[in-house]
Amino acid sequence: MNSESPPSRLKLISYTALLASIGFGITAQLLMKHTMSSTGKGFTMSSIIELLIALTIYSLGIVNWIFALRVVKLSIAYPLTSLNYVGILLGSYYIFNEKITPLRVLGVVLIFIGVLFVALPIKSGKHIQAGSR
Repeated sequence: MNSESPPSRLKLISYTALLASIGFGITAQLLMKHTMSSTGKGFTMSSIIELLIALTIYSLGIVNWIFALRVVKLSIAYPLTSLNYVGILLGSYYIFNEKITPLRVLGVVLIFIGVLFVALPIKSGKHIQAGSR
């Protein structure tokens, strides 16, 4: 890959695509849960259409993910996808009235802190390199 840094506009677009990918993933998962919770004893044409919409939304997330990876380092992009946990937890609370316990809040806070540690730029001169000891 080219060692030159991509233009800032392309970086912004790539990070926006990454966030869109996360948003599409959250939306699709919540829609799938909604559809499967309301299917009752079998699938109807309506539930099949909802599942197809959910899969389409999920596919849009994948397309955005692929676009984001053109610029965003995988070691940063992949940990950021754990923000899905936050979105799913909040969506489950507001849409499905699922309980958010203090332990779940602590778990999400720890995940968010971990994501920050991974996503923040490296400032020191020492880096861990593959194969080095």
